[in-house]
Amino acid sequence: MTPTVEIKRLVGSVKDFLSLPEVYYRIRDLLEDPDSDSLELSRVIECDTGLTARLLKMVNSAFYGLPGRIDRVSHALSLLGRQTVSDLILTTLAIRAFAKISTHLVDMSTFWHHSIYCGLIAKMLAKRCHVLHAERLFIAGVLHDVGQLVLYRSRPESAAQALALAEPNDEGLYRAEQQLFGYTHAAVAAELLKLWTLPTSLQASIAFHHEPERATDFVLETAIVHLANSIANSVEPGRHIEAPAFCTKPQAWQRVGLSEELIESVLADADLQFVETLDMLMPRQVLP
Repeated sequence: MTPTVEIKRLVGSVKDFLSLPEVYYRIRDLLEDPDSDSLELSRVIECDTGLTARLLKMVNSAFYGLPGRIDRVSHALSLLGRQTVSDLILTTLAIRAFAKISTHLVDMSTFWHHSIYCGLIAKMLAKRCHVLHAERLFIAGVLHDVGQLVLYRSRPESAAQALALAEPNDEGLYRAEQQLFGYTHAAVAAELLKLWTLPTSLQASIAFHHEPERATDFVLETAIVHLANSIANSVEPGRHIEAPAFCTKPQAWQRVGLSEELIESVLADADLQFVETLDMLMPRQVLP
């Protein structure tokens, strides 16, 4: 069985367990329809009480600094705009989709801490690159490692072998997976996002986030996710990544047109938002 066929089979085996709810696609269709109105969109969002509660919690947080108390989804839409609300909803529902994952191979709290921190760094880098809708890079950062969760659930024995084989560096697990499986968690994640019919920019930036030099499409987004992941790995406690710090690839810095000297300011901005973003997005059951 070729790696491509194996990846499709693997992702297909979890499609019922790991799926975005129908409400997401109804919301997306309305968000993409210029003729839809905010009242109609609000009614669809409010059909999901959990999503509504989390969305209102987000918009009332200091993270957005909006004036007064917002208690209606329609009001949130008018203040934040459709793109921001769409990004919030996708991130929330994607994380919720994985809330049912239970495995002894990974500490879910640590996993989401890293993912959200990576997302924040990606967003900060995107803003410095003047990327339109920088929030979409936050989503890419949050979802970049979800292929690991698919492997942990569907191939636990092989995934455990990869973890044992992996060297304690930025590329260790990626290389171990390639050696054992012939494919990696990055390719699995990209295939899952394809199954979810998420944007091709997300699929591409996640598929090559360990090897940004291989990307031929969405090269800027891919470079940003690569840098964000490497930086997050290098500074987070408990990630078990050895020196040298910031194991980023020179091509990635060239593609984003930024200097490594910006890392400190990017981390400072990410740190300011991390605790509140974690509280907004992480399912309660995986909070530390």
